[in-house]
Amino acid sequence: MSSSPTKITIFRRLVFAAAPLVVLLLVWPATRAHADIFSVFTDLFNTVTSTLGGPSSAIDSASSQQLQFLTGTIYPQSLIDQLHASISTTSSTYRPWMTSVMALPTNSATAAGSRQLESATRGGSSVPPSQLQTSFQTTYGSPVTAKGAATFTQTVTDMSDSQALDVFSLTSASDFTANTLISQSHTLEDSGAAIAPGNADHAALQAKALELYSAAIRHKLLAANLRLEAVELANTTGAIKQQMVHPVPASTYLVSGSSASTQPTNTK
Repeated sequence: MSSSPTKITIFRRLVFAAAPLVVLLLVWPATRAHADIFSVFTDLFNTVTSTLGGPSSAIDSASSQQLQFLTGTIYPQSLIDQLHASISTTSSTYRPWMTSVMALPTNSATAAGSRQLESATRGGSSVPPSQLQTSFQTTYGSPVTAKGAATFTQTVTDMSDSQALDVFSLTSASDFTANTLISQSHTLEDSGAAIAPGNADHAALQAKALELYSAAIRHKLLAANLRLEAVELANTTGAIKQQMVHPVPASTYLVSGSSASTQPTNTK
């Protein structure tokens, strides 16, 4: 099937019209701008690389030198690895021994009531005074009733019992806190075997916080000891006061371990 004469005629007209333009482009003298249209982009790229490339390379070089200084002088990886290994070796050597020492049984009470009280106060858990009341009274006796002694004796023994219970409870809390501190110290020590140099200050702050917590517990124990001393002193002076009012043997009033002798009577 032959092509349409109209279409062929239009195509030929287009060819004839474009032919002079093609010939003109072929014979036109080439210039720099027209011969290489991408030269503008080439010049732009060369300008950017020559102007910004130098400072960028200097920054990369300085960063590389700083990294080498830190890893080679300030934080040498070989010494860090040695430190981590030393921490791991030390903790694995002494920790089991210390654990066995801390677990040594030191209870020495033999009577049933006193064994119960000793176990409650040294069992590693914090025990409130209310839970120690029964075993304490089994060991040291029930409170004095109004019919059994004078009012002063009731007051003194009640105060002494309350302070003793408080200290027993505090010692159990102290043992519990000590176990908690030991566990946290182990965790901190384990982290030291793998800690990065940048986190050393953070670990030191954690250790300082544990140290302050331990100091606070020691202060509470010291305060409890001072209270006991105050009660003993008050018992002694109270007995002296009572003796001044009611001249009877001082042993009737002294219940805190102090002793006093009656004044000798002159015999003729």
